[in-house]
Amino acid sequence: MGQYWLVVCPSKREYTTQPFGGKLSELLFSSWANILCELIEDEWAGTPLICIGDYLRPDDLPATIQQDNLHLIYSEGDTISKPLRYDIVEEKFKLCFYEEEEEGAATISAVEASVNPKNRILRNLTAKQYVWEDKLPSGITIGDIVVMRICWSSESSTGIEGGKYLAKGDWAGHEFDIVDADMLENTNGEWEDVPGDTRDEVQDLWSSHFGENWETEWSA
Repeated sequence: MGQYWLVVCPSKREYTTQPFGGKLSELLFSSWANILCELIEDEWAGTPLICIGDYLRPDDLPATIQQDNLHLIYSEGDTISKPLRYDIVEEKFKLCFYEEEEEGAATISAVEASVNPKNRILRNLTAKQYVWEDKLPSGITIGDIVVMRICWSSESSTGIEGGKYLAKGDWAGHEFDIVDADMLENTNGEWEDVPGDTRDEVQDLWSSHFGENWETEWSA
């Protein structure tokens, strides 16, 4: 069945997840990742992020979270800190979400984006890596890529066929932002393009959920 997951921004004491269920398949195989994109573009830019499962043990967190004491939660009235854990986050942190636009409504930013489309890039500021949005399969967002890489739990049950490895993501606790492509012009070769096997990984995960013709169903 898998476990439930929360995408957490420990330094801001905030988190987000699916409103009506936070199984990993519900985060990945839906439009929910657009919410995560909005947060990374806005208030969560440049802050450590981790997607924790409800089977996470407090003593099993990536070094990127432990090194800045982000695994310790202090609250007014507490005599001791509490660990970064699923139930503690739900109790102590603020839930962040964006309401969906009404049908037919369009924001100014959405109109501008359609008139002057720009190629966006996800930057992993911790690992000095980046992902080109226009190189991803149709319908896949850079928010999906972040979710695939930042999960962390002490139990590998993700509820996704072939997806046990997702429970120990290599980007868990890393910092991100989303920028226009021209922001990479002055990096002097310091940044690394994420390997093309990301596309193969998406193909494997989405086809295990939707079938071999997943791109047709996903775009419908």
